[in-house]
Amino acid sequence: MNDRQLIDQVRNLLQPADPPPYLRGKVSSMIAGSAGPARWRFRRIATAGAAATTGVLALLITSVISIGGEPTAASAQAAEILQRAADAARADQTPAPRAEQFILTTTKGFAPAGAQGQPATTLTHAWMSVDGTHDSLIRVSDPPAGGQPSTVIPGCKNGQAAEWAPDGSLLNSTRPCTPAPAYLQGLPTDATKMLNYLQRMSGSSTRSDEETFANVGALIRQGYLPAQSRAALYEAATKIPGVIASQTMTDAAGRSGMAVSLAGDIDRYDLIFEPKTYQFRGWQVVPKTENAVQQSRREVILSVSVVDRAGQMS
Repeated sequence: MNDRQLIDQVRNLLQPADPPPYLRGKVSSMIAGSAGPARWRFRRIATAGAAATTGVLALLITSVISIGGEPTAASAQAAEILQRAADAARADQTPAPRAEQFILTTTKGFAPAGAQGQPATTLTHAWMSVDGTHDSLIRVSDPPAGGQPSTVIPGCKNGQAAEWAPDGSLLNSTRPCTPAPAYLQGLPTDATKMLNYLQRMSGSSTRSDEETFANVGALIRQGYLPAQSRAALYEAATKIPGVIASQTMTDAAGRSGMAVSLAGDIDRYDLIFEPKTYQFRGWQVVPKTENAVQQSRREVILSVSVVDRAGQMS
């Protein structure tokens, strides 16, 4: 997903009012990046079954496995990684967060900073309202010129939310709204239905496999998926043609991981998983150019937890 699509996505959430100009990019990435189908640090997560089927991967290098009796479209290696991630998700018995709580996600983003410079890094804490009716909070380590280190995302109560002033403060006036909950209930729990959902997310009649795979990452970044929907998401990705495995990959935080990838005409899109627990770690978009490392856009998930109030660290 490119920057234009992210801006369009947050604009749909915030209609009819846009965020202040200096906040558009950050709000786009963080409302979409409140993140996390995986329970990286969610109150002592359950990881039983994450390392199941040890040794099977080697047997699948030249074969094709099936999900629910249907042949997969991804390579066997990619399908195995995704299926293990799905199994780990189903083993997660963590209770659902309460409506008044917040999903706290700490991420580190890496974005191009110029043709010759090192990638710019941003550490972000985002407290996103579980039910979308409470004021969320985004705190960044490097606000843009004229920006603020902390930004309140107004909750939607009784169909109304506070409007933004040009400087990012909240006005007394309100605008019509629809709640954007951070806990994404009601999503499909079946792989085929989830695949159809991913294909519809783009809103176009022509759906490319590249768009569908990018929507896997987009849905992950939109909010916190219940375990069964998260498992269906990973299984749906096995049905996308062209998805392959990158068995070893170092994410932008320097951690070793396993990735599933799909290469388009311009970029390669990677989803990176922890190699032992198969929890989701982050994503990256890598251009097919000689200086791809400098031009890459990457985001890693450092932690996810549930807290009782915005601004609470643990």
